[in-house]
Amino acid sequence: MPDSELDYLYRLYREGIKLNLTITSEFSRLLGEPEKQFKSYHVAGTNGKGSTSAFLYNILKQKHSAGLYTSPHLVRFNERIIANRDPISDEEIIQFVNENREIIEKLSEENRNPTFFEATTIMAFSHFARKKLEYASIEVGLGGRLDSTNIIIPEASLITQVGYEHADKLGCSLTSIAGEKAGIIKQGVPVILGDSKTEVVNKVRSIAESRDSEFIHAPSVSAISDLKSDITGSKFTLGTPKREYKIKVNLLGGFQPSNIACSVLAIENSDVKSITKTDIEKGIRNTRWPGRMDIIRKDPVVMVDGAHNPPAANALRISLNELGIREPTLLLGMLTDKDAFSFLRIMRQISGKVIFTTPDEPSRAITPQRLNSISAGIFKDPLIIDDPIEAYEKALAISDFVVVAGSLYLAGAVMEHEKAPVMPYAEL
Repeated sequence: MPDSELDYLYRLYREGIKLNLTITSEFSRLLGEPEKQFKSYHVAGTNGKGSTSAFLYNILKQKHSAGLYTSPHLVRFNERIIANRDPISDEEIIQFVNENREIIEKLSEENRNPTFFEATTIMAFSHFARKKLEYASIEVGLGGRLDSTNIIIPEASLITQVGYEHADKLGCSLTSIAGEKAGIIKQGVPVILGDSKTEVVNKVRSIAESRDSEFIHAPSVSAISDLKSDITGSKFTLGTPKREYKIKVNLLGGFQPSNIACSVLAIENSDVKSITKTDIEKGIRNTRWPGRMDIIRKDPVVMVDGAHNPPAANALRISLNELGIREPTLLLGMLTDKDAFSFLRIMRQISGKVIFTTPDEPSRAITPQRLNSISAGIFKDPLIIDDPIEAYEKALAISDFVVVAGSLYLAGAVMEHEKAPVMPYAEL
């Protein structure tokens, strides 16, 4: 793709993050409200929202034309917007930018220009409408209530897990953060919650009741049994109020059964009568979520994981422990807007062997030297290697099991180097 069009979008970063729906709503109105031309599912959460969105997309496309909108990407921007099995093409990105520069500049003159995420959200909705998709699975970018994606009226709203992140924007308590996530709940639209923390459950239930929305607490109404997991994935039985499913999933992580339960309950509690038990089981079996507990190499074993906050680090710790993985070499790089100290303290419980490096996002990366300083000596004899690929090659040379974590930008750099697949579905 010519750099100019994508660079034009990236230059919209100058507005930073704006938690405000005014510009997105106006941009959408000027394009004829494309988000109203397809049905959607909306997924929020501190962790688990990406894979949950991918499960929904893969289930829906068993019987329907379906799209997926997620962020960020691992290797190429195009991964963010998928219609059926195809990522948006370079030509389609160029067409959107060229057709809408005038609108972007007009909005800039009247108020402010759309941010990068606002523009890409409208690009996704326009793309799905142009492709005449029946359904789309939409991942929230940040928070929920004021996230750009929140102009949709979905078939169901999903909230996976709620943890401490972006406290400067979402609040400093779990209750306030849960309130922001629950801002995606629409009048009369069912909401499925995967979290069991009391303050989260109470807050989400309260907002659902105020909007006459059915509140479905996944851990209370579903049951996981006969769970068997290894490094290739998991098998288990999922029971819901409507039926029983035999689930096989290739995604690793002890948290995935909860995400799957949320996805299935969302389908069961919305008007998609064409989706059968077999469709659900097949859709889940065909789901991939690259860069998240993703084994991309076997000799030595390399797992890349986008974990970048304390709850995700703890989930990774639990999953690796359940799989019997002890003292892998950690390759870690982080961005400046993350709680690095808390993250590193949890990662130390996974292993004491670490290499600090730089994620492939120069403007926001914490230097490995600074990351080492933040770690405050909790790792003994850490290696510091600025270049991420040089650091990765060193990890391969000294370990039989490498875990790459701390940032999707680091995961993406390693995956591009290994030419690992990045699509959210199994290859045919």
